[in-house]
Formats: sequence, C-alpha cells, structure tokens
Amino acid sequence: MRHRLLSALFLLAALLSCSKERPAGEGGADSRELTVLIGTDGYGDGSYNDTMLEGILGFCKDHPDVNLSLQQPSSIADAGKRLDAWLAKEGSGDRALILASNSYESLLRGKPAPKNGRVLILETDDVFPGHSSYIIRRYGASWLCGAMSRYFASIIFKAMDGNDMIEESAHGYGEGKKAVSKEDLFTWTLADGPEGFSMRDSTYRFTYRKLNEYYESEEITGDILFFPLLGGSLPGLFDYSRYNGFVSIAGMDVDCTAFNPWIVPYSLCVNNHLVLKTYLEEWLAGKTWPEHQQFGLESEYIQVIPNPQYDFAGQDMTALYKEYYSQAVEKEKAYEK
Repeated sequence: MRHRLLSALFLLAALLSCSKERPAGEGGADSRELTVLIGTDGYGDGSYNDTMLEGILGFCKDHPDVNLSLQQPSSIADAGKRLDAWLAKEGSGDRALILASNSYESLLRGKPAPKNGRVLILETDDVFPGHSSYIIRRYGASWLCGAMSRYFASIIFKAMDGNDMIEESAHGYGEGKKAVSKEDLFTWTLADGPEGFSMRDSTYRFTYRKLNEYYESEEITGDILFFPLLGGSLPGLFDYSRYNGFVSIAGMDVDCTAFNPWIVPYSLCVNNHLVLKTYLEEWLAGKTWPEHQQFGLESEYIQVIPNPQYDFAGQDMTALYKEYYSQAVEKEKAYEK
C-alpha cells in the first residue's frame, strides 16, 4: 500500500510540474479538460482519498492530451465558489468536473446542467437532475465483515455520526455480527463532524483512554477487533496497536495488511479508482453518463479480502469468507429493497 501511495504522489508531482510548463490555451478549443475538486481533508490519507486520486492520475497518465486541474478547496464555501465558476464558464471544448467528496452534495443540489461539459459527484445516494452520481454500497461487504468477526469482541469505531456511508457500513457490520455471534459489540465515535476523518493523534489518545476504561471496568472480556470507519484517522489506531500491545484491526478502504499482517484479519476495499476509470473512459468515448448508479458486493468495486497470514486462535479467514459470502449478497439485496 505504501508503494502505491508513493507512486501516486510521484505521479501527481510530475503531472502538476508538467501543467505549469503548458502554455495557456495549449490544446485548442477542442481540448479535453478534467477538473477535480477533492475533499477539504485533502489527499495523503493512505486510504480512501488516495485510492480515488490514484485512479484519476492513472487515467491522466494514460491520456496525456487531457488537461487536468486538481483543486483542493479550503472549505465547503470555497468549493461552492469553484463549482459555480465552473458551471458558469462557456467554451467549445469538452469538459468534465468530478466532485470527489459527498460533502459537496448540498452545493450541487438544484444547480442547472453546465452549458457545456458534465459533472459527476461520487459516493452519494442522491440524484441530481442534469448531473451524474454514483454510490458504492457498503451494507453487504460490511455484513460479511461482521460475520467473519464472530469470535471477537468487536468495536465499530466511527469518525463521526450522521455520515450516510459510515452509518450504512456500521449497520451492516452490526447485523452480520449479531447474525452469527453472541460476542460483544461496541460503537465509538471520535468527533462531532468531518474533522474526525483527519485526527490521527487524537485517535491514538482516544483509543488509549477508552480501552483503559473498558479494561478497568471489565466491560470487554473477549479478544478485540476494531472495525474502523475513520478515513485518514485510521493510522492512529495502528499507532495504538504498535505501541501498546497488538489488537486486531480490520483493514478499511484499501488492503491494510502492509501495516501489520499479523493483526489485520481482512480488509474491506473500496475501489473508487476503478469506478472513476470507467466513467472517464466513457467520457472520452463520448458516452452519456447515467444519472445515477449504485454498486454492491457483487461488483468489482467493493470487496472483502481475507488475509491468509492472519492466524489468531486458529481462525481461517478465507474459510469464513467462503462460508458467509453468499449470505451477505442476499442480505444486501434484501436491504436495498
């Protein structure tokens, strides 16, 4: 995972340095322009945001004729100004705008289609007339993770409450766990808002304090497994495990076995880079984007990857995956009805 992150960042530096050298207006009126507004928490989280960025940079590397403008708004208000400016711009060239965070939903809602070009907002269940959106459903994959955690005292660790993706994933995990196990299930919340996605040091301190409280009260009696829904705060949880005695941690968004293969039983991987590659290739091919799409466990865009190296109390994660996969697919279909 570290190698992939470094490769993406080196590619980003190369693309940005090239863009500085490109004369203004190069490519003519018919050039392709791709603008990306990444989330206000930025990239460099080693997981969700960087996977998305990897897909965009890989696409631009394969298509050097596409002019990329990668922008990080300083706030939601700043993102709104950038969106309005892009929508109001006129021109004959082919343009696409990616809103790479569902925190921008309120900004796009009610906005007319651009005079030329197209807009895609990722990871939202909402429909935006005149624009496109998609969501990668978490329920089925999270249900599968919960079932695979049947021998653990599980802690769902959320960056914040109220985020749709987090709540769906937490709900799915809890349902899967309760379906196959009587072991304890706890839920923690790190912060009141989106700042919870970028609080590595606070995650370490929060975990240290909370676990000491639980151990002293003997509220937790089994072997602990964290199911982290923390975004860029996740490394703080691995910091705790590294310095205070190993606890098991489910990988999230990317394959996290590189952190420590002996404490990660499985990883829930969200492959936004593959979704974006499909959308962008369709854009270049002149195909119309659907108004809304959703992808679940049966797609290639979300997957649970068992770690064959994990060997705690003789648990075989691959066998547990095979045992519960079909049931997880059926649970997801029932959940979506």
